Amino acid sequence: MRHTHRLLVRHILAIRQIPIFSHCKAVLIFESNLAFESQHLLHALENNGVKNWVSLSEGQQGALGWLTTNERKEQMCLLLREAMNVGRVAISDYFFSVELQQLEARKRIKDELLNYCVVTEAPKTTFGKIRKTYTGKLYGKQDDLAIALQLAMIGAQKFFQDPKYRNFRVDDYLTPQGLANNPRPMGIV
Repeated sequence: MRHTHRLLVRHILAIRQIPIFSHCKAVLIFESNLAFESQHLLHALENNGVKNWVSLSEGQQGALGWLTTNERKEQMCLLLREAMNVGRVAISDYFFSVELQQLEARKRIKDELLNYCVVTEAPKTTFGKIRKTYTGKLYGKQDDLAIALQLAMIGAQKFFQDPKYRNFRVDDYLTPQGLANNPRPMGIV
């Protein structure tokens, strides 16, 4: 099993060790790509007996995963930026990493977010368009955590608003009050 697959399985199992998350449905928002990585990750979950999850199917022609076109990358970037600007992004008291110490993991997230940018490229011809690329991979750096945070935000929005995922949601989220009837447990951000 590949390192990424082991990491996903270990992470979900570690989350399920936290009592308030032990019975939660894991909503998976994988990036849909040509290597079919999302399907491989789902097979890894199945092969390791991980239950109680749903994967968004927002890829090309309804394929599993989230198709990250340039338009969607712009949408994800703007959504995260806006949420950060108004103070709607925080790290939970339950934050952990199965590979890194907590401070190192927090630093890596911060570094990736600070390095994430919009690269604008001039048109190659007179009538060409300006090309925008959304990335944190400049100068050999990584942007996987920045992308994961963006996918989590846009995926959560899709999961709770799109009727096709209604059967996977807890009934309380279907009411106009949402969590108003059941306030969040202490420490959940």
